[in-house]
Amino acid sequence: MSQDARIERNRHQSLAIDSDRLPASGPSPGASVLAATTAVSSYPTTAAAFYAANPLEIDAVEAEGQTATFTADTTQVLYLLNLGTAVPPQGTYVIASAVGGRWVFRYDG
Repeated sequence: MSQDARIERNRHQSLAIDSDRLPASGPSPGASVLAATTAVSSYPTTAAAFYAANPLEIDAVEAEGQTATFTADTTQVLYLLNLGTAVPPQGTYVIASAVGGRWVFRYDG
């Protein structure tokens, strides 16, 4: 097997592994998402844990000084790892980023 074919095979294997990490629907890898933390079964009591969250849709007139409204998409649940030092209250708006195939955010209180 040529070196080029081996490199190409390894790239395809890496892509297959990475594509299994993020859900098929929802934001694409490398993206950021605005979400609100929520409880699916029980809300976490430690900071460094995965939190369930619903993505938020933003509705606003894009003009200086205008206010925005946020609507949670409760049909989707994302699991976000908190890299911060505090437990966010349920319903906290966070910006999560796709890093290494996982959603992460930081909340320090």
